[in-house]
Amino acid sequence: MIMFLSGGVRSGKSSTAEKWAVQSQKQGGRLLYVACGQRTDEEMDERIWHHQKRRTTSGHRWVTVEKSLDIGEIKVEKADTLLIDCVTTLLAGEYFREDKRADHAGERIVQDILTLAGKAHSVVIVSNELSFEAPASELTAHYMKSLGDIHQQLVQASDRAMLVEHGIPVVKKGVMECGE
Repeated sequence: MIMFLSGGVRSGKSSTAEKWAVQSQKQGGRLLYVACGQRTDEEMDERIWHHQKRRTTSGHRWVTVEKSLDIGEIKVEKADTLLIDCVTTLLAGEYFREDKRADHAGERIVQDILTLAGKAHSVVIVSNELSFEAPASELTAHYMKSLGDIHQQLVQASDRAMLVEHGIPVVKKGVMECGE
């Protein structure tokens, strides 16, 4: 199963995604948290710390994999549940890598995620919703277009898609099951 969650900055996407990952965890499978963000400044350090603390105190055993590029290389097992947080930072990393061209970044990201989904029990994907923003530059406009293209492909492949607003998931594709 693939679940896609998007929303604005600090909308509650990650905590909602963590709940969905725990609910979809298969007995005997690991909960893998794929942390795609890179430590770039004090604000990012604070956000990483907050996410780590929430997982540590959740009562669930999370295995954190820090990987900001080429996530398709992560070793997963058929019973594993992955939470990928987040596509926005994956794409940013692709834009600044020196070994590959950014114009194929979206294809690499989608292929990596679908590869993982084919190997794992379930994948929960988090991304930021930027379609409501006005681009500040040509590079930002290209980034936003690429992110939108990635979102469309991932939502197409997903069983469920949600927009999280103010901590409330709004179902865009699929249905919420009883008790969720």
